[in-house]
Amino acid sequence: MIERIWTLIVTLCKGFAQGVRQYIDNDLQDQLPLMIFAAVLIVGSLLIRMIKKIKNR
Repeated sequence: MIERIWTLIVTLCKGFAQGVRQYIDNDLQDQLPLMIFAAVLIVGSLLIRMIKKIKNR
């Protein structure tokens, strides 16, 4: 019973790893500009919050 569960977990992990590799190979180039834009927005909003907190002290 435990061996079947272990086989299932290993198979799921291998499938997940294969999916991530396939995503990186096929789709990452198309979505990279959107990820960079989102990262800039997140960093910008965090900086604005920090500046507001510093000014309110």
